Amino acid sequence: MYNELCKHLNGEKGNIIMSEIATKTYQDLLQEFSKTPKEDVKAFTEKYKEVLTEFLNLNEVYTIADKNAKVSDVKNNTARPLCALSNKKLPCMWFFSEREMAEKFVNHFGLIKDDVEYIMKLQGEQIIGTVKKAIFNGVFQFAIDEGKCSMVIVPYDLLNRYLENKGEEKFLLARQYELMILFSSMKFGKKSVFAIESDEKLENGIIVPAIDRDGVLRIFEKQEDADVHKYDIGYGRKDSMNLNLVRLRNCVSAAVSKKVEDMKFEVGQHIIEVKAKKVLHILNEMIIQ
Repeated sequence: MYNELCKHLNGEKGNIIMSEIATKTYQDLLQEFSKTPKEDVKAFTEKYKEVLTEFLNLNEVYTIADKNAKVSDVKNNTARPLCALSNKKLPCMWFFSEREMAEKFVNHFGLIKDDVEYIMKLQGEQIIGTVKKAIFNGVFQFAIDEGKCSMVIVPYDLLNRYLENKGEEKFLLARQYELMILFSSMKFGKKSVFAIESDEKLENGIIVPAIDRDGVLRIFEKQEDADVHKYDIGYGRKDSMNLNLVRLRNCVSAAVSKKVEDMKFEVGQHIIEVKAKKVLHILNEMIIQ
């Protein structure tokens, strides 16, 4: 079978096949994906994975520099990427598989200063580095190849695909994505969450949060839910702690130092289960960046 395949590839038909592979563009792949019926769940999922993987494998990707960036930073490829609200009113970033599409975008929106098009080229690890930075800075959507056959993807899907291809654990499961919306609201808005005080303090003065009897740290979106739950775990006399992003990080760090492994976030009508160390990593990244 292998020898027959080699003969086929070395023959006339093989040359045609190899030529098609060589000339296939990312736009071709997006066209294929757009024609894949969602009803065929297996085929749609596999094609979506291929779209994500091939994006990460592109030799170069183009993104748009922030309109307030210095021209020198754009030239040096160090400017902050443009983040703006999409038509769905969600923070979005734009990526292009070909420079020509990026040029049309900046010309349409007037993103040119001193004859410099506000376009930046990303290569290799710069691509995933930009993806990570966007995630930890509250970007909820990536628009790819807008103006042609385009698609909008969830940034966490792209990071998950990158990690899976490396044989590493996913960034978050789909059912945990809502946590990033919560954390971003805390980082950029006035959102806070609540935990329950315990009687213990660390040497640095940080209060260790009360842990459920099953060893789980619970975090609540609503203070009234925390105030009810504290009686369930025997801390009725204690106050609920109002936590911004930094205080939440300190709270989780204190819990991890006490060997707490699991957390539950009560957000809206949902209970989101997640590992404490993973939350600590995400919060640290969001605070640093």
